[in-house]
Amino acid sequence: MTPLASPPAPLGDRMVAVACPVCHAALAASAAAAAPARCPLCLSGFIVPESPPQRRPAADQPDDARSAEPRHLTREERDVRRARRNILRLVGGVVILLAFVLLFGTRRPKKPR
Repeated sequence: MTPLASPPAPLGDRMVAVACPVCHAALAASAAAAAPARCPLCLSGFIVPESPPQRRPAADQPDDARSAEPRHLTREERDVRRARRNILRLVGGVVILLAFVLLFGTRRPKKPR
C-alpha cells in the first residue's frame, strides 16, 4: 500500500486507487483480489476491495456509447418529433378545454322566484 504520490509500481503489477476508510487518504494498492492492507498515514487496517471489471475497448461498445457528443438529428427525425409534439399539444389543449366546459359550462343560473 503506497500513497498515490509515490512512483508507479513495476509494469507487471497493476495498481488501483483506493481510499482509506478512516482518514480518507488516497492510496494505491495492488489490483489483486481482496487483501488486507494498512494505511501508512493513520495505521488503520482495512480490506482492499476487488478491482472493478475492466471496461470493454471502444471498438466493442455500441456507437452511441463511443462518443460523448450528442448525435445530430436528421431532418426526418426532427419532423417526426415536431409532429408528435404538436399532436400532444393539441390533445392537451382539447383536454383542458373540455375540463373547463364540464366544470364551468354545465351550471345554469337559478331562476328568481
